[in-house]
Amino acid sequence: MKKINYFAIALPLTLFTMNSLAAATWVDNRYAHTTASEKNQYKIGAGHIFDNGAGILVSAMYDLGQHFDQMRSTFQEYEGWYPVPLNDKWTLTPGGLTDIDSNGTKLAPYLGLDYKVSKAFSIGSRYRYNHMTHKDRDYNGEMDYNDSHQFDLYFNYQATEKLWLQLNPEFFVNTNDFNAANGQKTHWEPSIVARYRLDKHWLPYAEVAWLDQDQNHDDQVRFRIGIRYYIN
Repeated sequence: MKKINYFAIALPLTLFTMNSLAAATWVDNRYAHTTASEKNQYKIGAGHIFDNGAGILVSAMYDLGQHFDQMRSTFQEYEGWYPVPLNDKWTLTPGGLTDIDSNGTKLAPYLGLDYKVSKAFSIGSRYRYNHMTHKDRDYNGEMDYNDSHQFDLYFNYQATEKLWLQLNPEFFVNTNDFNAANGQKTHWEPSIVARYRLDKHWLPYAEVAWLDQDQNHDDQVRFRIGIRYYIN
């Protein structure tokens, strides 16, 4: 199998660094279902990794409705990052993304730090600040920005030559007088991801995530399945 940098397989800091860097371009299709809300979503996107590991992503999300009776555009997302190797073990990755929907725009700069423990295992961390450029009504009835701090940890393991596994706990803290869906200012969103490289072009993947509880105290579990096609 052609060896590529982990940036070409997933988002920055989501997989360990392989032995070499190589440019890559792909198209991605993904379906997601969330329990409790019974939400169905479809995302299509494209990305490109440059030889130095820097990358860009462009994607669009669609709401399929609870009964798959619609395909309504919900937002478009643009992301970019630039890795800065500190040595053969540590990599610093600044980046950012923006989501654009009918309500306004979210700006989310981030900074990640990745440590390569071994050839098969790495640990990553990332801090991201999610800023909404439009105001919403908070729980006091005042108009304010529903911003949040986001803290990520990534535990990445190459189980076989073609199979990659990842555990990604995410922790969110609302900055102003807003609560998450669980009725609190903080919440967790841990996820487990498996990716399997069929050949040099096809990479199917699956993910299960717990999105905490909603306002009715029902557990929200999100299932994602997708497939990525590498053009080169």
